[in-house]
Amino acid sequence: MDYPNSVPSAGLVNGRFVDEDPIAGKPGSLIPASWGNGITQELLNVIQAAGLTASEAKTDQLLTALRSNRLFATPPQFDNSQNVATTGFVNRSGTQFSGFTTYTTSAALTAAQAGGVVSFYSSTAATATMPVTTSVMSTSTLTILNLGTGVLTINPAPNDRIVSSNTVGALVLGIGDSAQLFRTGNDWRLYGGSVSDRFASVHSGVFGDAGYQRFASGVIEQWGSAVSDANGDINVVFPIAFPNAFSNIVATHAGGDSAMVILNGNPAANKFGCHLKIRSYLGTVSAGWTVHYQVKGY
Repeated sequence: MDYPNSVPSAGLVNGRFVDEDPIAGKPGSLIPASWGNGITQELLNVIQAAGLTASEAKTDQLLTALRSNRLFATPPQFDNSQNVATTGFVNRSGTQFSGFTTYTTSAALTAAQAGGVVSFYSSTAATATMPVTTSVMSTSTLTILNLGTGVLTINPAPNDRIVSSNTVGALVLGIGDSAQLFRTGNDWRLYGGSVSDRFASVHSGVFGDAGYQRFASGVIEQWGSAVSDANGDINVVFPIAFPNAFSNIVATHAGGDSAMVILNGNPAANKFGCHLKIRSYLGTVSAGWTVHYQVKGY
C-alpha cells in the first residue's frame, strides 16, 4: 500500500494529498478508484483473515480483527521463527513459569514441562528423570522442588548428563530442597536453587572420616584423625589448607582409657597443619594411639 504516485492526475504535492485552494486557484488532489479500492482491500484482508464478515454498518472491525486470536495465534513451544510472540508463548518460554505439576511418586519429566515448576511430594525416596535434552530447546529451564519427606534423586535421561559446577552425576534433594536447571547441548546444568549452595565456593564441603565445610562468613571447619608415633607426637595435616590462618583445634583420644591431648606449640600450628602430643593418664607415651580432631580457621 502506498500513495498513488503512479497516477499523474491524482494531483499529489510532495507525494501527498492536498486540499483545494480556491483563493490561490490551486485544485485539490483526486483519489483514483484504484487507490481507494486498494486501501479498502488492504483493510478487508485483515478483517477477513480474522474470520470476520465485513460490514458497512460497523466501524470497529479492524480493531476487533487485530485483537483476535486468529491473527496472533500462539506459536508452538520452542518456535524460533519470525512469528509474533503472544503472551501465551512468552509464558511458556520461561519468562513466567509455564506451569506447575505435582507428583507423589517417581516420574519421568517431559518437554512440555520446560519453563515450569515440578513439585514432588512423596513420603518415601523418589526419582525424577529429566526430559531428553534433544526434546527441548537450548537454554530451556526447569525448576524442581522436593516438598515431601523423602529424598528426591534427579537423574538425566540416557545419553544425557546433569552437571553441577565441575561435578557430573545425579542430584540429591533433601527435604525442602530445590534445583533450577537449564539445558545446553546434552547437559542439564544446575544454576540455582538451594541445592546449588553445595557447589558454591562459600558453602562447599567434603564429607567423610576426613573432610571440611565452608561457611558464608568465611569460617572453615575441618575434621579428621591421626596416629601418634613412639614419642606420642602426632603430625596433623589438614584436609585442605586454610586460605588465611588456623584458629583453634579440639582433639580427643580414641582408646580404652583416658588420655591427654595437647597442641604442641613447637613447631607452631599454621594453615596447613599442626602438631599434637598425647600422653596417658599415667604420663606414658606410645605409638599407634588414634586422635580425632576438629579444627577451625578462615
